[in-house]
Amino acid sequence: MPLFLLIGQDQYQIQQQITKLKARLNADWLAFNVHTYPAEQLSDAIATARTVPVFDDRRLVFVENCQFQQFTERHFELLQDLALPAQTILVFTGHSIDKRLKIVKLLLKLGKLQEFDTIPPWRTDLIEGAIALQAKQQNLRLSQSVISYLATAIGNDRAQIDTEVAKLSIYADGKALTLANAKCLVPNTQSSALQLAESIRTGNTQKVVNLVTQLLLRSEAPLLILATLITQFRTWLWVKSALASATPLRDTELADCCGISNPKRLYYLRQEVSEISIQFLTQTVAELFSLENHLKQGALPEVILPVLVKIAVRQ
Repeated sequence: MPLFLLIGQDQYQIQQQITKLKARLNADWLAFNVHTYPAEQLSDAIATARTVPVFDDRRLVFVENCQFQQFTERHFELLQDLALPAQTILVFTGHSIDKRLKIVKLLLKLGKLQEFDTIPPWRTDLIEGAIALQAKQQNLRLSQSVISYLATAIGNDRAQIDTEVAKLSIYADGKALTLANAKCLVPNTQSSALQLAESIRTGNTQKVVNLVTQLLLRSEAPLLILATLITQFRTWLWVKSALASATPLRDTELADCCGISNPKRLYYLRQEVSEISIQFLTQTVAELFSLENHLKQGALPEVILPVLVKIAVRQ
């Protein structure tokens, strides 16, 4: 009885894995042998899983959107006594999992955990790795310069990575792909507010102008742009202030203090704030809050550009 736990924020990858599991079944009888239940109906899911497949040698039962805390002692007992047909594949999906929970420990003994986390947008090394792996699977030859460009152009969207690499593979037809080819086939449309924050931090005024213009042309909500900028600069300010503290903090303490969910991100944040003053960050956060308030009072989106350019010039 195979049992899988497909956990993570990257729903595209989870759906890809689900598609692979469904491919094991006879396509003509999927409607009879593939069943999906919400987590609240775990008892019904287990009852279905205990029945033999219909005109096939496999049955697939999904328990979706599990938080695992919602399972009761009764559910724990049902899983303890789990005796399913060897043909049944039982799958639990969810966005996150707490391995300290008693029921989770039991599920980990019974089955296999597969985690699918979204690549953080600042981890360009991991994005490049994902592109390189997908290219290898498509027998597509890419130089490091092309991979680096694609990482910037595509970003951390795994679905788009798969789509764009497949398109490039068809175009290349077994030949090496040049950087000019890549730029022509995959234009850089990843003009995000995070890139805008980075451009302001480094004082790249020309890129600030280009990014703001592109974001507004794409009808990005000005308040959402400001919300991202405020979050990013406030994080930089917290990290810079904590690092300047007379009392050194461990990474886990620093992450908790600065509201950072992944302590590994601190390595990059330290590098990012190393050349910035606390005064610049404090003043920038204040100006961004003021700009946000101005927009909420009815100011036009065009007011964003001069303020952000002014901040970038000051840096």
